[in-house]
Amino acid sequence: PAFRLISSQLVDWYRRPDQFDTFNRYLADKGLTVASRFLVVCSLVLVTVIMFLTRFSPQGPTTPHARTANAVIIVITVMMAVALSTRRNLSRSWSYAFVLYSEVGIAAAMLLYSNPLAALAHAVMFSVIGGYIAFFHNARIQTLHMLWVFVVVIGIVTRISVVENYSDVPVLIALTVLVGAAIYVIPFACQFIFSILGTDALNSQLDPLTGLLNRRGLADEVRLLLERSYANSALVVVAAVDIDRFKTINDEYGHTVGDAVIEKVGSRLVECAGPAALIARIGGDEFIIVDSGDQRSVDRLEQELQRSTVTAPDHSEVALSVGIAKVAGPFESPDDALIAYPTLLRRADRAMYAAKARGGHSVVLLTETD
Repeated sequence: PAFRLISSQLVDWYRRPDQFDTFNRYLADKGLTVASRFLVVCSLVLVTVIMFLTRFSPQGPTTPHARTANAVIIVITVMMAVALSTRRNLSRSWSYAFVLYSEVGIAAAMLLYSNPLAALAHAVMFSVIGGYIAFFHNARIQTLHMLWVFVVVIGIVTRISVVENYSDVPVLIALTVLVGAAIYVIPFACQFIFSILGTDALNSQLDPLTGLLNRRGLADEVRLLLERSYANSALVVVAAVDIDRFKTINDEYGHTVGDAVIEKVGSRLVECAGPAALIARIGGDEFIIVDSGDQRSVDRLEQELQRSTVTAPDHSEVALSVGIAKVAGPFESPDDALIAYPTLLRRADRAMYAAKARGGHSVVLLTETD
């Protein structure tokens, strides 16, 4: 039973999605974004210093080609550090690029050492990128990282034992185990524990019936969306959605059927709003959509919601009453976008009640002057 439990947890861990957005939201909520970015930049500075110092050692790069490659790695690492320091928002693509460069750069730096034992010691730097992956990415990326490190380390150990004919086997084994513990055990433990804790935290932000955000999850997610809206000078739109005649459905068919209707509506809203929008169930039959973009995206959302219906148990169509409010960028600061959000919520809610007053199955769009 213990083995099956551990196996199931490992399989579940491996299948979990990328936690890049989740962890960035956590850092933003705690005000730790700048501090975490600073730590990553410091790790790049550390790599630069190490690479620079090896240029003055007889154990480091000694041939002209090796010294040139060493200089190229130093320059690219400095450029990466500057980019990470100056960019306001780092996308997942940037993070992947950072991981890829680190994997290739560390391996290349190891090959430049004239002393392979020093190269093996340099492999400890892989633990830094492994720790980064543990917090920002998923187990599949971590697995690829570990496979890559295994190939690189085995190559260096083979060079030491076969090519260099190193005779002190116990020391070589001890050093390999020490390096392996640093680059495998610590990142793996961090990834496994953090992913389990992260899942529990994520579940507290989701509505268990629909899988959409709940009120708490929406509040956490909105901050990042509004910061992106500020950075992109985008328009922000909020839609309040209410299911028409939902009480009648509950009374006639029971709560089980009512829950099924709510699930269908949640799925339909995801289809309408698209993957980038925030969609939350904030009450019994009440939903909120928050998105950013341009006027065309607002028009498309309005049209999709106008056509949105689901089928009730009596085969009749269940329609939606929708209120939409928007505010156009650019904002002077991220705080301005956050300040505007509660007003948008109230205006969207007012528009939704206006739609219900029309008899339902309608969309009321308030302009910025309404």
